[in-house]
Amino acid sequence: MEKELINAKKTQRILNLLNRFLKGEVIKLTELDRIDPIIFHYYHEIIRFWSKLNFLIKKTFRSIENSDSFDMIEIEKYLYSTYRTVWEDAPNKSVLKEIEPYINSDKEIFSIFLNKLRSFSWDKALRGKSPQEKLSIEEAIPSFVVQRLSNIVSFDFLKENIHSMNDFSKKTTFTVFVKKNIENAFKEKAIFHEDKDITNLFHITIKYKSEILRSESYQSGDLIILDKGSALIVTSLEPKMNEKICDFCAAPGIKTSLIAYLTNNKSCIIAGDFHTERTKTMRNLLLDLKIPNINILNEDSIDFPLRFENYFDRILLDAPCTGSGSFLSNPEIKWRQNEDFLYQNITLQRKLIESAIKLLKPNGIFVYSTCSLYPEEGEYRILDFLDDLEPLDLPTWVSPSYKVNNSILTGTGRLFPSVHQTQGFFIGKFKKKG
Repeated sequence: MEKELINAKKTQRILNLLNRFLKGEVIKLTELDRIDPIIFHYYHEIIRFWSKLNFLIKKTFRSIENSDSFDMIEIEKYLYSTYRTVWEDAPNKSVLKEIEPYINSDKEIFSIFLNKLRSFSWDKALRGKSPQEKLSIEEAIPSFVVQRLSNIVSFDFLKENIHSMNDFSKKTTFTVFVKKNIENAFKEKAIFHEDKDITNLFHITIKYKSEILRSESYQSGDLIILDKGSALIVTSLEPKMNEKICDFCAAPGIKTSLIAYLTNNKSCIIAGDFHTERTKTMRNLLLDLKIPNINILNEDSIDFPLRFENYFDRILLDAPCTGSGSFLSNPEIKWRQNEDFLYQNITLQRKLIESAIKLLKPNGIFVYSTCSLYPEEGEYRILDFLDDLEPLDLPTWVSPSYKVNNSILTGTGRLFPSVHQTQGFFIGKFKKKG
């Protein structure tokens, strides 16, 4: 972003969002916030590097005489000021002018802090730290994530992936799945670059995103925006016409709409989700797209409201998870990573897989995925069900999954941010044993 003075109303909004985040509120940006490049950028990037900023602030305070007099209650102002100063090299005068109307404590304190911040030495601050500690601080990644994955992949590979999930400036394209011929205006601009692995998937330069969102092709649902990993999950399901298909945790409905397209709207699809508001969002999306043959349920897939077992030909379970592979697009979820959050999700995943297997016909196809880098939500989760499931092949461009007992689990694979330029995914494809 530019170093020029930030609009007062935008600064106030950013500070308000940061304050709510620091109080433990789960923030859902409004539509206006999401389309405002200033608010979206500063909120997400400050949250992305929250622990690193916090480290900088505390270290700087300790180097100031009489630091006990400094008021840390206004921490959101320090986070904002530190980001503007260190990340963007904004002049102290500009930063102070932006936050001055919202400072309740001694304004001179902020001036002293900013002056001291400019002499901060990373070499000195990180002296004596282990490589894992340095990675956690420099990349603003919870130590839980580093410790958990250091035993699974090499340190260099871990570092590459964490950096990929932090470097939002490198996200220069987005992906779309094109259902029908695109508009002539797009063809003339040649802004669609076909993906080498997935048919009908295209990469578009990010500067055209607003134009795509306004286009008739997008409004009518002829093209949909989704991550390459999500496209892989649905295409791996290989849905067929005249089948009974269930999308277990379907909201907001993007993958469900893709299933309908791949079956030419001639399959019977049940799309369920536990969360009422997300189910409403899915219903509105699918109604807008005028997709027939989809039955939408606000239900608990662990106790699926269906009297029959062995009912579905195919089941897609893109399971709720820690989101440890989605830090690029969802930086807030970084700061929920801990043992309890992981245990909560793997318990839910186990129950959902049990339910899916029960509802799937013998020889029916089951695709399981999570947007997670932890083996507990991928390889270890599937390991418990191999008596019921026969592995099926995935595309060769998908990376092998982690080794379990020194061998790769067939039927499973992974997408890594640093390798595939996607979010981090685990995917498994299986046939239910007869």
